[in-house]
Amino acid sequence: MTPLRIGFASVYAWRPHVEQMMFLARLVQQAGHEALFLACDSDLPACYTRLLRDVRPDWMECAMCRAGGVRSYAGSHVTAIGALQPEPGMATKQAREWAASSASTLGRFEAPAEYESEEFLQLRDRLAPAVAKAYAAASEWIRRERLDALCLFNGRMDATRAILEAARAAGIRVLSFERTWFGDGLQLLPDEHCLGLQSVWRLVSEWKDRPLTREQATRAAELAARRFLRRNHTEWRAYNVNAVATPWPVAAARRKVLFLPSSNNEIWGHEDWRSGWGDPMAAMEGLMARLELSPSDIVLRCHPNWAERIGKNDGRRPEQFYTRWAQGLGIHVIPSADPTSTMHLIEQCELLVLQSGSAAFEAGVLGKRIVTTTPSTYHLGGFTENVHRPDDLAHLDPLQPALPPERAREVTRRALRFGYTMAYRIAQYTRALQATSSSAYRYADRADPDRLMRLLATGTLEPDDAAWAPDLAGEGVVLEAIARRDWGAFGRPAAPADAGPARGEPVQRRLLFRPIDRVRGWMQVGDR
Repeated sequence: MTPLRIGFASVYAWRPHVEQMMFLARLVQQAGHEALFLACDSDLPACYTRLLRDVRPDWMECAMCRAGGVRSYAGSHVTAIGALQPEPGMATKQAREWAASSASTLGRFEAPAEYESEEFLQLRDRLAPAVAKAYAAASEWIRRERLDALCLFNGRMDATRAILEAARAAGIRVLSFERTWFGDGLQLLPDEHCLGLQSVWRLVSEWKDRPLTREQATRAAELAARRFLRRNHTEWRAYNVNAVATPWPVAAARRKVLFLPSSNNEIWGHEDWRSGWGDPMAAMEGLMARLELSPSDIVLRCHPNWAERIGKNDGRRPEQFYTRWAQGLGIHVIPSADPTSTMHLIEQCELLVLQSGSAAFEAGVLGKRIVTTTPSTYHLGGFTENVHRPDDLAHLDPLQPALPPERAREVTRRALRFGYTMAYRIAQYTRALQATSSSAYRYADRADPDRLMRLLATGTLEPDDAAWAPDLAGEGVVLEAIARRDWGAFGRPAAPADAGPARGEPVQRRLLFRPIDRVRGWMQVGDR
């Protein structure tokens, strides 16, 4: 068979993504194919990293990024964006469109009107020339190197989106990769950027009705237990870590409804996440009318993320947006910086209202009634009630404040299946890459390159674990432990004997670059 030529690109040198890219490249090489790399050698006029912090000179930010980039792993088959001399690029309108997602996240915009603001438009326009340059260079690189497929970090933000679109225009398979939700394995999405939901929805739907074995159910419960016990150190961010359990804050409440709004800026503009509500407040007010809720029935908990700085920006925009609305109606608001335990609020509530926040998983494990107002990774998992457009309100039962015991048990069961699907079916190579922190990994001595090559050939994501139970017995044991709230029963289960547990060293940089990782270990990671 003629060897395939597979391209790899990770414009940003964020941990752990370049290392993970090299893991994939080595699988391609083990399968007998060629790996070729695209790098940014300070070639772009602007980028997300430089605009995110904007505190160091551009030359210093670029030098740090280059030091941690692909050239610190690969000494050959690396092409720089600036070394390519492509034909004149693309339409300015497209460049602005593909830069908009980065601008949204950089400014942490929330209110619909903010996306028409001068600040948003200026951020978008600062990034557009870099997007155009990256698209033209990637198009030329794909043509010159005769690439058969491309593996790309992220694919959502500015230059990475441009590279993804260049691959699409060239008609080749493009595979986006990212770290996973819970840490282990890799998120690999065929022909989608990192926020794509088509493969996720398919697998969540396919596996929601298949029982878990006792070991699988225990592993899924362990993911939730880590959150309840605040031991989720391998997730990218652990929130509310110094939480204080407090009583429900509205003593006179007739109903206990918890509203946990999400930040819109990371998913803004992406079709898969789009709600049929023109405004998130319209969705909440529609729910209040349908369920006959008064303002005193609702507690709005601002996301703890809004109290944190991401680069140079804090979360005041989303916090002010939701707080103004809630206070105008007389709804009790818990600020983002308040230490009140969100988990304890979830335990006390009768009904949880979410947009697309990940708290649905632990609320589902607790058997809570959950209503969502936007699409998400989990809304097809069978444990939420989905009101994604005004017409959906008619399907809600207005007389049922909380779930009856049997329905609550079924919600717990489906939430566990969803959690397992996300962590061990959708996530790939979970036995080969095991997270030791949010940015550090151990690698197994062996991993199957054919799995990656099949994904590149077919564009169909296979479940990393395709096993399931013939009956409900195994799940039942775990459900009983959850009913007792015995979170200590869920220590991390041992991997199966044939799993090839990760025990090797991290993917190594070239010899002269290895001190980089020791220095980086003292620094904050990513966008913190």
